[in-house]
Amino acid sequence: MYIEILVCYDITSNKARRKLVKELKDIGLHNVQESVFWGRILPSELKSIQRVFEEVLNKSEDKAFVVRTNFSNTVKEFSFGYPNPDIFKERDYEIV
Repeated sequence: MYIEILVCYDITSNKARRKLVKELKDIGLHNVQESVFWGRILPSELKSIQRVFEEVLNKSEDKAFVVRTNFSNTVKEFSFGYPNPDIFKERDYEIV
């Protein structure tokens, strides 16, 4: 039901970047590096991310992409410097 994604961006405007970060966190993604978010989302939430990109990106200067990934299966073996790689563990979600 959930898909695992990695979101990367390079945004010049501080205001646009703050708005994007807030939206990504509200969707439930985790900030794993300064301009990189990871998490599991519903397929319908991918449209929300696309809408936010279209809203905040300056098309002549900014860049961003979303990749479907299977990152959580390899993160323990191929990640370095994360004090708690458990943030990448699959969690049970409850629909309320």
